[in-house]
This record gives sequence, C-alpha cells and structure tokens, in this order.
Amino acid sequence: MPTEKSNDLLKLILNLLIIGLFIIIMYRVVEPFLFGFFWAVMVVITTWPLMIWFQHKLFDKRILAVFVMTVILSLFFIIPFMMIITSIAKNGGFLIEIAKNISQQKLPSLQWLESIPLIGNELYLKWEDLINNDGSELVKEVQPYLGTVISWTIEQLTNISVFIFHCGVMIVFSALLFLKGEDVKKHVYHFAHRLSKLHGENTMTLAGKSIRAVALGVVVTAVTLALIGGLSLVFTNMPFPGLLTLLLFVCCVAQIGPVLIMGGCAAWQFWDGNLLSGIILVIVTLILTTIDSLMRTYLIRKGVDLPFLLIFFGVIGGILGFGAMGLFIGPVILALSYNFIQAWVEEQD
Repeated sequence: MPTEKSNDLLKLILNLLIIGLFIIIMYRVVEPFLFGFFWAVMVVITTWPLMIWFQHKLFDKRILAVFVMTVILSLFFIIPFMMIITSIAKNGGFLIEIAKNISQQKLPSLQWLESIPLIGNELYLKWEDLINNDGSELVKEVQPYLGTVISWTIEQLTNISVFIFHCGVMIVFSALLFLKGEDVKKHVYHFAHRLSKLHGENTMTLAGKSIRAVALGVVVTAVTLALIGGLSLVFTNMPFPGLLTLLLFVCCVAQIGPVLIMGGCAAWQFWDGNLLSGIILVIVTLILTTIDSLMRTYLIRKGVDLPFLLIFFGVIGGILGFGAMGLFIGPVILALSYNFIQAWVEEQD
C-alpha cells in the first residue's frame, strides 16, 4: 500500500510538472501575439455594433462587413503614419536649414517678462544674463540630461517597429473575431458558466460593458480634446496645425494627455514673442487638462454602472501598472472584483 501511494504521488508530481512545462512553452510561443490579441478583443467589443450595422447595410453578408471594418481599422493606423511621413518629407529641408543655422540663431529678448507681477523682473534679469553668456550656463545645466533624452528617443524609435507589428497582429485577429464573433462569445460564456454557474455569465457581460465604456470614453474624450486644441492652434496661427492636432489626438488616446503638445506650442509662441497667443494656449492647455480628467471618467461611468472612484482608480492604476493596455485592464479587473465582493456579501444561505 505505501508503495502504491508513493507511485500515485510521483505520478501526480510528474503530471503537474509536464502540464506546467506545456503551459510555459505555450506562453513563450504566444507571448509575441498576446498584446495584439488583447488589443483586438478591445477593438472588436467596442466596434461590434458598428460591424453589425455595416452587415445590415451590405445585404446581411458578414464577409463584406468584416472587409469594410478591416479596411477602416487599417486606414485608422495607416493614414496618421502617412500624414507624419508626408509632413516630415515636405518640411525636411526647412528643419535641416534650422539645424544648420542653429548656432547663428539669436535668443529673443523676452521683454514682456518684466510685466509679470512679483517675479517678472527677476526672471527678466536671469534671461538677460543667459543671453549675455551666449547660453553657456544653460548648456552646462542641461548637458547632464542630454544623454538620458537621447537614449529615451532612440528607445522610442525602436519601439515603433514593435508597435507596427502589434498593429498588424491586431488587425488580423480583429478580422477573425468579427468573422466568428458569435461562436467565440458562445464558447466564452460556456467557459464562464463552467467556472461559476451563478456569476459566470453576468461577469462576462459586465466585463464587455466595462471594456466598451472605457474605449468609448477614451476615444470620445480624445476627439473632443483634439478638436478644441486644433481650433486653438489654428486661431493662434501655429505652424503645422494639422500634424500637431493629430499628435494631440494620439497623446490623448495613449493617456499621455494634452500638456505635452499644447505646452510645447505655448512655449513656442512665447519664444517667438507672441505673448497673447502664448497666454491663450496656456489657458486652453489648463482647460483641456481639466476636461481630460473629468470627461473621460464621466463617460466611462455613464457606460457602466460602477462607483466613480472605482473607475478613476482603475484607469490610473491600470496605466501605472500595465501601461497603455492597463487603461482597459484596470477598470475591468476592479469592476469584476467589486461585483464579486458585492455578490458574496449579499449572498444568503
């Protein structure tokens, strides 16, 4: 008997080791495609009603609706890249000329600094000292940080190829999920029902609503901020307003926020001596930052019935913990955990 129990225990350990080994190998195989797959899941859940609308308009042919949605997704990522490349090619000579003559550029006087209450005179005197020293003091202070900035820039340029790969994977998986959406949904709900007959299906429904609410909240907020910011750039005669508006939209979708683009434009206006335009852009930047925080959370809260703070901490914590994809993972995980705990507390014998 002890021998049989020892053999059973050894067999169980070997089975667990083999299963664990298979899981590790399978994860290593699918790891390069996981980000694109989860991205595709978010996109399909969010745009599924649009695909169904296209299907009704296209003689109830699913394949035609999938083709249209695939083309739209492809253009959504191809057009911005084409606009950026075209803008760089068109203005490349101008940028190269500026780089060649940067040593001959004179720093502006910025006399308007004196008009700032309390600290204006001190700021102006420091700026005058900087001009008189040909910027050598500023170069000494900035020089230790140049290496970090350059390495960060190279890293971001390297990540572009990875991002393009994930875009391609996302488009392929999105087309497959659009094509077999009902079957996938049935298997997911069946799996959830097997895990928990009481809460499985409701949990999957809540997860879908959370993903769609977060996605719509992010996109609608980004479009609103891009429109307001773009109009302010046109009004203040900023160069390349179309490209800057596109970059503003991308930053808002990526949850970087409007400060990077709008703050840079405001600094440009101050540097160029356009005091009024700079002040306008600073005010617009503050307004957009406030709208970005409130509007996104409100739209997500409206799409799914969850506490405001739960969604807010889910968005912020998800981004800090998981990056861009955490924007969706954070609120979904907190929403599911909140409902599990609530159901357990309210459950009666």
